[in-house]
Amino acid sequence: MSARGTRFPGFPGGLLELSLGATLTALSLVLHLFKLPYPPVSFLKFDGMGIALAALALYSLRTSVAALPIVFVGLQLMGADFVGAGMKVIAETSTFVPLVYGYRWVGSRRSPVYYSLPIALGMVSRTLVMSLCNYLVTPHWLVLIGFSFEKAYAMTIGLLPHVAIFNLIAASYVGALSIGVFKVISKTFGAETLGRVLQPR
Repeated sequence: MSARGTRFPGFPGGLLELSLGATLTALSLVLHLFKLPYPPVSFLKFDGMGIALAALALYSLRTSVAALPIVFVGLQLMGADFVGAGMKVIAETSTFVPLVYGYRWVGSRRSPVYYSLPIALGMVSRTLVMSLCNYLVTPHWLVLIGFSFEKAYAMTIGLLPHVAIFNLIAASYVGALSIGVFKVISKTFGAETLGRVLQPR
């Protein structure tokens, strides 16, 4: 890998980055359509959106960040409200940013056991960020749909443990699967590894 990112022989760097960015961003929106509910709180739903975004971030962090406005608008076109779309974007960003920097640190180590560090960083980051966001935002959102603030606040406090567990689980599979997808992409396009750590772009 070069100091500026992954190099794929035979492809102009900008063209490949644009192509992967467009493909994985579109795939992330498709994967958002397929959901599994978190059983204790059915409106919390697992999906695969973050896998595609995190895989893209492992190749080029700047491209993944640049794709977020498209994801935000796409989610609303698919039926999410402004707050829901924003919270989803924050959740995925808080997962893949620490994942990328953790992967950069362990990328030169070949043993899969080292990948537990970037995955753990993504899990901790997402859980803390989304617990805080829900604490700050959810009571006001519930007030807007008709609850008193006291009831909205009590409901939010009761939901926070489930929010934490849900985000821990989501970040764990996003981290593990995105690293696997990135490795497949790298192998498919013949990435030059050079034994050096990937630098987020």
